[in-house]
Amino acid sequence: MKQLHAAILFVSVAALPFAAQAQFKVPSIPGMGGNKLSGAQDQLVAQYVAADKDVLDANGKMDDALGLKDQAAQARAELAALNSGATLDNLKAADTAKSDNQAATDAAFKNPPEMDAKAKATFTEGLESLGKGLLKYVGMKSSVSSFGTSLTSVSPAMLPKLQSGAYIVKVFPPNTKDLFKSLNDAVVFAKAHDIAVPPDATQALGSAL
Repeated sequence: MKQLHAAILFVSVAALPFAAQAQFKVPSIPGMGGNKLSGAQDQLVAQYVAADKDVLDANGKMDDALGLKDQAAQARAELAALNSGATLDNLKAADTAKSDNQAATDAAFKNPPEMDAKAKATFTEGLESLGKGLLKYVGMKSSVSSFGTSLTSVSPAMLPKLQSGAYIVKVFPPNTKDLFKSLNDAVVFAKAHDIAVPPDATQALGSAL
């Protein structure tokens, strides 16, 4: 009797139009896709932005101390943009500003201006913010790794919605390396010019080794 019922069901389904047969398909079970992966991206972007805010704040302060007014203005403009939003374009612009700033400070370290006590104190504040930024970078390493792994198995249809996260996964290793170099160079400069080095900067250098 059971075999007869099964046969009748098979014939009935086979006789249905294709669209109707689709209703009988078992839905696929989502993995790390959909809303879950979008949520992971939101968290990753939030972490990245928080770290970049510290870095841009640091750049502005150290630029002021070194007399780099144009670079300080650029850093503050990108910081304001991150405060108002965190689009993919915002992330890319902030990274460009950080790269430009590193080149400018590298040049200033080789031919530094006369720095009074106020300028040195401002530079120390910049070191503190830069150290905090690097610590946040180090702290998000596992999140970047996890998101990157998830991207390898995500549906191609989802990729356009995950561009910000994919961008962070791509630039995170070189950006962390560049940030470590920036902080290390700044600390070396500070020690050579009788500028106080805050604990956050020292801790960050140790954590990133």
